[in-house]
Amino acid sequence: MSPFQANRWLPVWVLALLDALSILGGGLIAAWLRFLPEFLGQELAVLGAHPGFIAYAFGAQWALATTFDLYRPQVWRGRDELLVRMAALAVSLPVALTLGVYLVPGWQFGRGLLLLTLLTALPLQAIGRLCWLVWGGHAPERQAVLVGDGPIVTSLLAELHNRPWAPFRITLHIAASALEENPEEVQESLSKADLLIVATLANADATEPVTAHNFRGTPVIDAAGAYAELTGRIPVQQVDSRWFIATGDFSNLATSPFHHLQRAMDIVVALGLLVLTSPIILLSALVVGLSGGAPLIFRQTRLGRFRTEFTLFKLRTMDNSAEENGPEFAGRKDDRILPFAAFLRRWRIDELPQLVNVLRGDMSLVGPRPERPEVTKDLEGEIPFFGYRYSVRPGLTGWAQVNHPYCADLDDHRIKLEYDLYSLRQHGPMLYLLVLVRTMGALVFSPGR
Repeated sequence: MSPFQANRWLPVWVLALLDALSILGGGLIAAWLRFLPEFLGQELAVLGAHPGFIAYAFGAQWALATTFDLYRPQVWRGRDELLVRMAALAVSLPVALTLGVYLVPGWQFGRGLLLLTLLTALPLQAIGRLCWLVWGGHAPERQAVLVGDGPIVTSLLAELHNRPWAPFRITLHIAASALEENPEEVQESLSKADLLIVATLANADATEPVTAHNFRGTPVIDAAGAYAELTGRIPVQQVDSRWFIATGDFSNLATSPFHHLQRAMDIVVALGLLVLTSPIILLSALVVGLSGGAPLIFRQTRLGRFRTEFTLFKLRTMDNSAEENGPEFAGRKDDRILPFAAFLRRWRIDELPQLVNVLRGDMSLVGPRPERPEVTKDLEGEIPFFGYRYSVRPGLTGWAQVNHPYCADLDDHRIKLEYDLYSLRQHGPMLYLLVLVRTMGALVFSPGR
């Protein structure tokens, strides 16, 4: 387990418990107001006889709160954004619960009881999160000693400065040379730390004393790993090829059995989404045809797993002459975008035909975005390790897409690669499901263009 795991999950567990208690409390208050004390026990017995609905209500609450990042205080940029996210939950949760009540036989509970429960529970959840904004960021974190120098130290300290809720804090920074100059004094400082983060060491002789703390109850990790745990990104400019070997986390990526499970999940979910969204795709294609003529579907060569070329499908949203001067990234208010097509790009509706690519096996639902061969050639020359992202199928959505907005320049592509490499390190069902759940929230708060 990561040395940061418990601290990272603390806000999740606390806020999830708050949500569960608010729903239970809201339900009790609603039943008391609705049915008066003499009928309260009878109505609670009716509700208790339907544990499936109770589990569904909790599941819908937690899934939607995860979708809108209501369990990650580090992404709330103040009270106003938190209230916007709560508003999104307040709109979607009643819809989800109403669908459950009307679609499942035997869950025919009164609408008044459901409404009163939500009117009580959602304000309680908002108040709890506002309190977290005021006091939660001051919760204790691990006290870390940072050893070494270099660009990764600067990057790590900058990230910590911008994050009020972090799993660790640097309480002491020791230069690599100090291990040789004052070894006894340094070792005494290291022995008092909760966590040791190593950026660089002066020589091989200094490595053993530091590593030994790992076996005395004090976790020792490298600075790049600490940065990855903090940001969800692997800093490609501060690591070398040896780091990818030393971590051991990438060694079974090619043979992971999750590839087979992922393929099965892709087929099931893509089929369902294609059926549900087919009216939207047809209507959007009609809009494209009326505003820009044929072709309705834009086809483009992209690179898949192990650099295999395939044809990607999208609804055309740009003028046919958009790339007559060569590939060019789309900018804000790009004049090449067709009338009304900005809406399709904003909500990623133009990407829906790629569900066909998923069914064909060219892509997965979750993975790095597929790039064009000519663009990839340039990016690989500018960004180290860019070619590593082709070890898995590209995705319709991905860890980079839910964490970073549209790529507009080289630096954006570097940051997205750092997210992609982190997703390769964490490749498995948990990240797959988390990305799917958070994609809707990303559409609302970090839309495409």
